[in-house]
Amino acid sequence: MPSCTHCGALQEDAAATLCPNCGMPRESGTAAGTAQPAADTRHGYVRVGTTVLPQWLLWLMAALLVAGVVTAVVLSSSTDSSYGGTTVDVSSSDTPTPGPTIGSVPPTDLTSSPPAYGGTLPPTGFPSPTPTYSSPSPDNASAVVEEYYRDINARDFSSAWDLGGKNIGGNSYTQWVSGYNSTVTISLSAVDSGSAGQVSAVLRAVQTDGSVRVYQGTYTVSGGEIISASIKER
Repeated sequence: MPSCTHCGALQEDAAATLCPNCGMPRESGTAAGTAQPAADTRHGYVRVGTTVLPQWLLWLMAALLVAGVVTAVVLSSSTDSSYGGTTVDVSSSDTPTPGPTIGSVPPTDLTSSPPAYGGTLPPTGFPSPTPTYSSPSPDNASAVVEEYYRDINARDFSSAWDLGGKNIGGNSYTQWVSGYNSTVTISLSAVDSGSAGQVSAVLRAVQTDGSVRVYQGTYTVSGGEIISASIKER
C-alpha cells in the first residue's frame, strides 16, 4: 500500500489525490510496508523528521527568533545606559567652583572700623534749659520794679511778695494775691526818675473780661526791694 510522501501516512484509497492525513497532494511514494517515505522533491517544502513544513513557516520562525534576539540586545543596552551613567572625574582641575547662594549675606570686612565723625556731635532732642533771671541789682531801681511785675505775670506771687509786695500790698498775703484774680497780664513801662531810688511807671493790666485798666505812678526802691508806691488808675 503506497504512503504519503509528506507525512508518511499509508494511503488506503489508491484513487485519492490528496492525503487524508496532512491534506497534501498525493504523489508516488514508498511501497506498502516500507517504514521511510520517499524523498520530497516538491519545491517550497522542507522535511523536518517525518514532518514536511512549508519554507515560509521556517523563515517566519527564523525572523521571529532574530527579532527577539535584537530586542533583547537593545533592551540590555538601554538598561545599562540608564543605570550606568557617565563617570565624572571629580579630581579634575576643571571642576567648576560653586557660585554664591542666592539670598546669602555678602561677606563683610570685620577688621574695618566704623567711620569716625568729624567735628562736634549732632545736637540731641533734649530741650534747652529755661533761662532764669538773676536778682536785680539793688542800685537799679527800675530793674527791681520790672522783676516784681515779671513775677506777678508768672504767678510767682511768693517771689513778688518778697520783692516788695509785703510793703505795698497790705498785711494779708492772701488778700494781696486775690487782688490779681481778675488780671490776666500786666505790661510795664518803667523809667528812673531824677531822684535816687524813684521809678516812674505806666501799667496796662489786661482783665479776664478783655478790658484793659491803665495805672500810672511812682515806686520807691531801697535795698533791692520796693518799699513804697503811689499808683493811681487813669
